[in-house]
This record gives sequence, structure tokens and C-alpha cells, in this order.
Amino acid sequence: MKKYFLPSLMMITGFVTAQTNDPVVMTINGNDVRKSEFEYVYNKNNNAESIDRKSLEDYVELFKNFKLKVQEAKIRQLDTIPEFINEQAAYRRQLAKPYLDSLETDIHLIRKEYDRMKSFVEISHILLPFQGALNNKFKIFPADTVEVYKKAVQVYNHIRNGESFDQMVQEYSLDDQSKANNGYLGWFSGLQLNLNMEDVVFDLQPGEVGIARSNFGYHILKVLNKMDNPGQVKASHILIRLPNGADPEQVAKAENKIDSIYLALSDGADFAGLAKETSDDKGTAARGGELNWFGYRDMVKEFRDEVFALKNIGDITHPFKSQFGFHVAQLTGKKPLEPFEEKQSEIENLLKRSGLSVALYQPAVERLKKEFGFFYNEQTRQNLVNSAITLYPTDSLFAAAYADSKTVLFNVNDTVYTAGDFIRFLKKEPHSPNNISTELLEERLKAYEYSVLLDALNRDLENRYPEFANLIREFYDGSLMFEICKTEVWDKASFDTAGLQKFFEDNRQLYIWDEPYYKGYIVFAKDAKTAKKMQKKTAKKNTEEAVNYLNEKYKTGEALSIKIEKGLFKKGENPFVDEQAFKSGKAETLPEGFGSFFLVGKTLNAPEEYTDTRGMVVTDYQDYLEEIWLKELNEKYPVEIHDILLNRE
Repeated sequence: MKKYFLPSLMMITGFVTAQTNDPVVMTINGNDVRKSEFEYVYNKNNNAESIDRKSLEDYVELFKNFKLKVQEAKIRQLDTIPEFINEQAAYRRQLAKPYLDSLETDIHLIRKEYDRMKSFVEISHILLPFQGALNNKFKIFPADTVEVYKKAVQVYNHIRNGESFDQMVQEYSLDDQSKANNGYLGWFSGLQLNLNMEDVVFDLQPGEVGIARSNFGYHILKVLNKMDNPGQVKASHILIRLPNGADPEQVAKAENKIDSIYLALSDGADFAGLAKETSDDKGTAARGGELNWFGYRDMVKEFRDEVFALKNIGDITHPFKSQFGFHVAQLTGKKPLEPFEEKQSEIENLLKRSGLSVALYQPAVERLKKEFGFFYNEQTRQNLVNSAITLYPTDSLFAAAYADSKTVLFNVNDTVYTAGDFIRFLKKEPHSPNNISTELLEERLKAYEYSVLLDALNRDLENRYPEFANLIREFYDGSLMFEICKTEVWDKASFDTAGLQKFFEDNRQLYIWDEPYYKGYIVFAKDAKTAKKMQKKTAKKNTEEAVNYLNEKYKTGEALSIKIEKGLFKKGENPFVDEQAFKSGKAETLPEGFGSFFLVGKTLNAPEEYTDTRGMVVTDYQDYLEEIWLKELNEKYPVEIHDILLNRE
């Protein structure tokens, strides 16, 4: 339902739970209005910047009438219409989002990841995968990890006892992609690795090894190097592309070309100009070779190493080769890692995308548990965990064991949540950053806790935040008033043509013009002869008969021989009307294809029917209908205004 919030009273709202310092100031049909609600409305619509400030007595009357309209809408059950309910729910979700998104986060977790972003670690690994990971069936049970872990410890001890890491890679690793490069994985910073792996490698020094588990299996990790995060750089480049499988002649030709470009740059040639002329990277050539800002891991190794080695803005690399061809690059900008305050929001979003929302919001979860009287049935929880040792939580057999269970899982205040409720949640939200059955179950249980507590908070927002309650009531009451006024006033005034005409006839004195208007049609003809003929044929006809005749005789088969425009014009609004009706000035330009014009209509000193001043009549008729309707409402519903309202300090 589209809303047009017309008068200021559409802003009326406010609901705060009755308290001893929030007395009732008005009662309408048995429904109490409290002081806090009225004061919110009055202050909002009568602030210092308000154009139409109302006295307290006037505003009491406006407020009372508003509430009467809302009461009538409720009696007619307009608030039960599905469209209305859906609209209110959508608005509430939108309004609630900032409150629910602003829950306190684990600042220590965020800070830990930021501190890790300050550096890069270079690592290699040996992967000993779980059996399920080998065939892409990531449904791992605790028993599946035991033998793999024992093997990982065995390999780890071999390395600790002096065996070559590279040799162990070749002998044991089942990561074929990295095995060809002795297990090399590359450089990583915070939130660029599985968190278990990250916890291990950031605690190791170069040359040291450790064991970490991921969803794929166990990793024996070796830290090769560490460095401070160099931040981001901006660069431009010129590329001489090499085709796949280039022969020596093609390579030599490309190399000679890049060397000549480098020589020209060394002699002072403009980098951007040469990039536009010579670069095979058409995506950047038009911009003078300019690339977007990039970090240390964002480019292929050869490009990254060359550009990050440049010290000063404007420095240019020597020609170098990558998998794409030969490059020359120029450093055009440098910026360090942003301060924590600027990165915090990004880190939070990265944690959420990694499936770690529950961990991120753990402080809020613990606070809400205390506030809402959260109580776990540990026996039910342990039964679920025990089942996950042999049944995978997202499989149908696991669901079947608990789907209809009424066994209490936990309580939130007086509301009971059962094992069956959790299974229904699990079916809708099965995804987890974990794939070991028991860990997946534990994580989904925490996610369910978080979901239930967030829902409880959502339902409690009106009690916690008066400003939220005010805004919800504002939209609720405003929407109801819109719908009832649309039915009782606005639609009636718009479509009741007989009523509008009668109202106009009864109130002609209200619609006097200060100057005459021409009412009728402007007829454009192809030439003066045709115009004269048309005028002669219509001279004895009234206005509408004349126009109907012209449309019938001259538009059928001769679409371009006539053009007719209808209107109500005062002097100065139309040059054709000014020339012939008001004898003022001369119309200089006719529509293309027409050589003459004449008028069919008359000059009026006052409107002759309501359509001549429709906008004003409709508005006044709306006011008239509303006045009658409000009188009926005041007679229909009992209203009591308490002294405290009018004797307010």
C-alpha cells in the first residue's frame, strides 16, 4: 500500500508501557493514551522549527480526532488485512535492523585478526586428508580423524627429528597441487587462512613446524618467512603479451619491444602516453596503464615482487616476465595498513562471511542469556552431541530421531525450546564452517541459541527503546489513518462528481476569479482556407458539438489536417489564446505542419462548473466530508480528556 503522509498528524505515534510516572491523559472508547505518547507527538510536531505550531488546546483536539480515526480503522479491522500486516512487518524489520546489527562484538577476536593483518607469513604444508575429503564427501565423524591425526603426529615427529620437510612432502602429502612445489602455499595475512591453521602459523617462527586441522584433514605447516604487511600500492604497467606456447622467436620479439619501451622511459618518455600507444593490456592501456590499488597477495608473484620492491613514487621496474608476457611497471602510490578503527567493520564482515557470526557476537549472546533467563537442559544437549558421533546432523536419520521430540533443550524466560525445534532450525540453516559431525552440531546449537536470543531481543525492542516504540506506533497509526481517510474522505471527494458539483453550486462565492479565463479548444488547421471552412461549418454548433464534428470530419483519413488542444487559460498562459481571446500579442510560431488556427470556446469571468476549478473544490469538499465524518466519530465513541493534560506544566 502506497503511503502519502499528508498532514503533520501522520507523524503521530508513541507507546510506552504504563508506569507510575506515565499517567493516562486521554481515554478513547476505553483505550488509554498515556502522557509519554502525547508528549512525544506534541513535541515532535511543535518543535522550534515547526511552521505550524499549535497551542496545547488546539493540539489536544487534533490528537483526539486523529485517535478517533485510528479507532474507527481498528473497529473495521483494517489492521487485519494481509497487505497491511505484511507492510507493517516489513517496516518493522527495516527499523529493527540497526538495533539488532549493533550488538556488542568480541573486540578481542577482532583485534587479534587485525594484529595478524599487520604481517604476512610464508608457508608450506603437508596435507594428510580425511577419507571423506578425498572424494568430496565432507561428512566427517570423530572416528575418521583418529588415524589421520596419528599419522600427522608421526610425520611431524620425523621432521622434528631432522628429516627433510621437502622429502616428507613428497612422501606423505596428498595435496597434488602444492606437492609439485614442495608443499608451497604462499604468503598469508589475517583472515586469509582457515582459523585453526592461522592460530598455528602466526605463533611459529621461520623454520618451525606445527600441526593444524582444517575441514580437509591435518596439515603439517612450516613457516618459511615472515614480513611486515607493506600495505597497498598503486601502479601502472605496460604489457607486451606472449601467446600461450610462444616460440623462441616470439619471445625474443616481445623482449626486444619491452626493452625499447624501457629505454624510452629511461630517456624521459611519458609512461601514460607509451602505455596508451604500446600496451597489450587493453583494459588499462586507455587509462595510461593504471591499475587499481592492490595488496601483496593480489598479483602474480613476479609482478608483486617487482612492484613492491620499488621505494619511491615514480620509480620504474626493469623489464620482467610473468605468465602473461613482459612488463614494465611504475609505482604511483603507497598506503600502509589502515588503522584499527577503519578496518574494524571490514574484519567483522569477513568473520561473518566465514560463518563466525556466533563467535563474533559471543559477548552479546552471553549478556542476552542473563537478561532473558536462558537455561540449558544439559542432558538433552549431551544426547544430541552423542548422537552426532555416529549420525551426521544434517542427515535424515539424525533428524528422524529428534524431529518430533518435545524434550526441552533450553528455556528463554518462560518459553520452552525443544530438540524438535532445533531440528527444524537445522533443516533451514544447515551450513557451518565445520564438517566434523560433533563440531558441526555444537556450532549449529550455538547458532540456534543466537537465533532464538536475537528473536527474543527483536520482540522486546519496544520495551527497551522508547524511540523504537514511537516509530513503530507512528507508522502503524499513520497507515491506519491513511487507509480510513482514503475510504471515507479522499476517494469520496475524488470520485463523487455529483457531490462535487453540488458543493460547488452551494459555494460559488468561494471560487471567484480575479481575471477572466478562456475555456475551450485551440484548433490548428493546415492552412487559412481550411481554417475558414472549419469555422463556417461549426459556427452554429455549441463547443462540444463543434469539436466532435471536427474530429469526425477531419481526422478520419486526414490525420495531419487538424490538431486540437483543450484547456483553461488565463492571459499570458498561451500565445494563441492571448491573440484571439484576449486580443493581446501575436502567436509567432505554429506547430510544424500547420499554417492557421482558431478557437472554439468562450471567455469566462467566473467558473461555470466545478471542473473549472477542480483542485480547490476537491480540497474544500474533502474538508467538508471530514468535518461531517469527525462529528459522527465524536458522537460514536466516548472520549475522556483528563485534567492532567490541559493543566500540564
